[in-house]
Amino acid sequence: MPHSTTSLVRTTTWLTLALGAVYAVTLVPGVRLTPGYRAALDWWLNMAVDGLVILVLALRVLVDRRDRAAWLLMTAGLGAAFAGSTAYFAYYQHLDPIPSPSWADAGWLLFYALLAAGLVLGLRTRARSMPFSLSLDGLIAGLTAAALAENYVEGATVPLGGDGVATLTTAYPIADLLLLALAVAALAMLGRGAGWSWWLLCASFGTFFVTDAVYAGLVASDAYVGGEPVDLGWLLARLLLAGAALASLRSTESRTVDLEGVTVLVLPGVCGLAVLGLLFHGSVSGTSPVAAVLALAAGVLMVGRTALTFRELRVLTEARQRALGERLVEAQDDERARIAADVHDDSIQALAAVDLRLGALRNRLRARAPEEVAGVETVMDAVHGAGVRLRSLLFELETPVLDASLTDGLRDAAAQVFEDGDVAWSVEERGQALLPQQVRVSAYRIAREAMVNARKHARARSVTVTVDATGRGVEVQVVDDGRGVDPAAMARSGRRHSGVVAMRDRALASGGWWRSRPGPGGVGTAVSFFLPVPGAELAGAPRSGPRAAGEQAADEVGRPGHTHDEVALHAPAQQQGEVAGEGPREQVGGGPSPVPPARPRRIRSGGRQRSRQ
Repeated sequence: MPHSTTSLVRTTTWLTLALGAVYAVTLVPGVRLTPGYRAALDWWLNMAVDGLVILVLALRVLVDRRDRAAWLLMTAGLGAAFAGSTAYFAYYQHLDPIPSPSWADAGWLLFYALLAAGLVLGLRTRARSMPFSLSLDGLIAGLTAAALAENYVEGATVPLGGDGVATLTTAYPIADLLLLALAVAALAMLGRGAGWSWWLLCASFGTFFVTDAVYAGLVASDAYVGGEPVDLGWLLARLLLAGAALASLRSTESRTVDLEGVTVLVLPGVCGLAVLGLLFHGSVSGTSPVAAVLALAAGVLMVGRTALTFRELRVLTEARQRALGERLVEAQDDERARIAADVHDDSIQALAAVDLRLGALRNRLRARAPEEVAGVETVMDAVHGAGVRLRSLLFELETPVLDASLTDGLRDAAAQVFEDGDVAWSVEERGQALLPQQVRVSAYRIAREAMVNARKHARARSVTVTVDATGRGVEVQVVDDGRGVDPAAMARSGRRHSGVVAMRDRALASGGWWRSRPGPGGVGTAVSFFLPVPGAELAGAPRSGPRAAGEQAADEVGRPGHTHDEVALHAPAQQQGEVAGEGPREQVGGGPSPVPPARPRRIRSGGRQRSRQ
């Protein structure tokens, strides 16, 4: 925005405030020589201030694109009120009787409507980045404030009647209650992050409401006189609008939404108590029908807000659990990497040095003490075996999927796990969607543990691993043809292999499911699990229904209500080391991983109509 334009807006605003201050001084009791309304002073000064306020808002619309439509509506509303006041004082006040309704009333009522529409439009822009629950909080707070004001504030009560004049006079307090409700709703939604522009804007709306309520009470008691302190309210409300327009040219304030702890229940709780108190008071001494309707609407919204709060807390809890699981996986892998580095740099190097010294010792003993060579070679074999086991441990500690796809990592793992046996293994890839690192790591650890169990405990001759990665997550199955597990014996012993517990807990910590059941035809074991991509909808959990014979019900971990398609467990056994699925491999590391975001108004009083500017 050009500096000259900004200076023009500021100069106009300060001129408006200065002229408004002069007019405000004239309204202080004792300043005027002759009390009461004086057209030469009140009319011209009041209309001059109104015109300058309209100019400030119009300039704000021209120089800043942010919330332009909202400020344009409020500028038009002030223009409508200016036109209504001009029509009244130039024409209608000279008629006897003064017609009602008139075009002046249309301008004043249009002022309220356009001001309210402008605030709603601006608030809608800010609310797009907020949870829906905050919008409900604002609506509840606004309705509650309107109900309390309508029932307890003298001058804000909505008169209900059938004739034309009663209908017109009913519209004014309804418009005032609308301004109050919107101001309270905006502040309830934006809170401390509202910024000066919104605080001034809502203060302006509240000032309009309070001044109109006081004015209505004075008119009802036939005590209103123009040019007295009550007129300060309308003047102040317009000056606050000008200040809000100037403040809105600053950078937009951001707000951090806090949905934790009891703070999310404070505002609905306070409003709920206020509504209950209002309804109880109404049952004892009566209440206004309008206030009762507003309170009832607020109560209905509170019920919905309570349900939404519990839903948000559940989602937040699940997100925290998932984040905790991800941090746990990351911490485990960091610890594995540290241990692997220590083993490689210390233990393995020390064993290698011992092996070299033993070799040199053996060579010397061959010439001096041949009978001791066999003992040294035995020790060398033990040292060599320890080195081999440590190198195998290094492979177990490594996480190859950090820099490779899940399928490639499982192929390397299978080659290492079944290296010394006669097990025919295969790794099949069905889905090739990109997976975030934490999902790849968790899936790799679970599948590798299942393969280790198949080699150590199942005595399997064939193991098939199936990887199906989609945009929602990855489903992995490890099927062997070994001896399986007797669920009855496991139930009697109450014991479960620690690897099984680790697999299950890791899957659950990642927000997925895990299960173990007999393999195809009841032969062997089929371990399957699903890990979701953070932020994606959880894919189906295992289907519910009658369990197959020998199925390990205790190991089934799923979420009721979700279903998934069974992946065929019958896979042809391939030759040892053969790899199935030659499609394009999953690309990992090419991009960021997804992460788990003054108008006159007339009031009928005692058969007469009084006006104010």
